[in-house]
Amino acid sequence: MVKLICFDLDGTLIDSRLDLAGAVNYMRGTLGLEPLETERIVGFVGNGAEMLVRRAISDANVDFEEALRRMKKYYRDHLTDTTKLYPGVSEGLKELKKAEIKLAIITNKPKDATEQILTKFHVQQYFDDIIGGDGPFPLKPEPAAILYLMNKHKTAYQESWMFGDHYTDLEAARRAHIRSALATYGFGDAKEEKFDFSVESFGEFVFAIKGF
Repeated sequence: MVKLICFDLDGTLIDSRLDLAGAVNYMRGTLGLEPLETERIVGFVGNGAEMLVRRAISDANVDFEEALRRMKKYYRDHLTDTTKLYPGVSEGLKELKKAEIKLAIITNKPKDATEQILTKFHVQQYFDDIIGGDGPFPLKPEPAAILYLMNKHKTAYQESWMFGDHYTDLEAARRAHIRSALATYGFGDAKEEKFDFSVESFGEFVFAIKGF
């Protein structure tokens, strides 16, 4: 029986690649740097904003703190210019909520930005918990946020799941000793991490999870 599902955000619930790439290239442009290809920037995503910026300016001698400030400010103002929910997410979350499963988000994105995005797409009400990268827990792949939610909702290891598109999600699940599923439709990289199953759509995840 499934009692708790922890979701990643970027690449799992939302397709945010163009807005993230736009913020990075805006930052690079204001610092006199050439733009990077979108897919290259997307490959930098998954370990929080600081690591994204460090990777994005690794070819230049510029001030990191200033680069980070510019990127974050621009991104805050352009959170949903092109970002959208993946197909089936709204309907799927509603279905999981009706099944009385506790739903949570664990993301390396700041909590306020996460809440703005969820509110924009009218899905915030489905989540019992939203844990951002600026909260009290270390970033994924550290498992602390998962363990906190399991304790809060009194769910056993076999009743708890992590669903994401990146190795940080899968590693966090492994280290928390819970089950995990991979969103192959996202833009993350599973690397060598194992998972219980993979899906090519959010609707497929909902269908599969109801079988456990």
